[in-house]
Amino acid sequence: MANAVMRSQGYAINIEHTMSKVFNCERFGFSGIVNSDFIRKNPMSAITATCSYLYCNSDNVKKKLIENFLDKVLFYLEFSLDELLSFETSTRTIDKLTIELEYANGEEALIDIIDKFDKLCYEIS
Repeated sequence: MANAVMRSQGYAINIEHTMSKVFNCERFGFSGIVNSDFIRKNPMSAITATCSYLYCNSDNVKKKLIENFLDKVLFYLEFSLDELLSFETSTRTIDKLTIELEYANGEEALIDIIDKFDKLCYEIS
């Protein structure tokens, strides 16, 4: 369990660092959203907030890149990092509902989302 928490927190810190660069702020900036603890519980909310900021300052080409990224990752909006990492395979049943990821497991999904988010932020900002 401790290892899972450490992995989850590590990914949250990665997202926090990217957001810090985009918002040009330190930890707890942007009303506390640039914070690994917030991000760990609400990763897609934090990512979406960052993309929204980038979107309003972008030309039409960059806006399309942001829209394409969000279209691919919004499925994961409801998951915390801990929940996403709990997918040891591509499928998991939660409350009698079987959820299937487009990845081999939750960690693979998370790594891909973070990589694409980092790349997008680098290209846009």
